[in-house]
Amino acid sequence: MIDPTWAIKLKPMVDKDLHMRNVLSERGILNDAYHPEMEKVHLANARSLMKLIDKMSFPVLSNAGPEGVRSSWLIIHHAISLPHFMKDCLIQMRLAAADKDYPLDLLAYTEDRVAYFEGRPQLYGTSFDWIEGELKPTPIEDPEKLDARRKSLGLPPFKTEHPGDGRPPKEPELKALAFSEWLKRVGWRA
Repeated sequence: MIDPTWAIKLKPMVDKDLHMRNVLSERGILNDAYHPEMEKVHLANARSLMKLIDKMSFPVLSNAGPEGVRSSWLIIHHAISLPHFMKDCLIQMRLAAADKDYPLDLLAYTEDRVAYFEGRPQLYGTSFDWIEGELKPTPIEDPEKLDARRKSLGLPPFKTEHPGDGRPPKEPELKALAFSEWLKRVGWRA
C-alpha cells in the first residue's frame, strides 16, 4: 500500500535542493566545485531520508509510489558525501528492481554514479562531466554493448549529446584537484 507520507515529507527536501542548485547556477558557480552550501543541503536531506528509511523501510514503488520513489532517488543521487549510504541504497534498488518494484532508469543512473565516484567505467552512459571544456560522457565499460545494456533497462539508445548544465568550470585544473581530494576525504577512494 502506498503511503503518501513519502511524497509529503520528501517534497520540501527536493525543493530545497533544487532551490540551492538554482541559486548557485544564477551566481555562476554551480560547476566550479562542489559548493559547501550545496553539500550542506545534500547532507541534511540524506540524513532526513535515512531516518525515514529506518522508520518506514526503503522507498519502493509499492510503498512510496512513483512520486515518493523519484523524490527519494534524487536525495540518494545527491548524497555523494555519504558513500556508504549511497552504496547501501544501490543494493536496495537492485533488490527492488529484481522484484519489479523500482524504476530501472533510476537504478541505471545510480549504478553509473557510484561507478564514477569509485573510479570505474559506467555501464549505461548516464554520467557526464566537464572534460576539456565540454560536457562529455565519463568512461564507459565495453562501449560496443552500451545500447544493449541500455535497452535491457528500457533506456533509449545512447547519444553523446547532453542537454548541458551551464558553463564549464572557470578553473578546471583547480576543480579536478579539489575533486580528487574530496573523493578521498569522504571515502570514495583511498
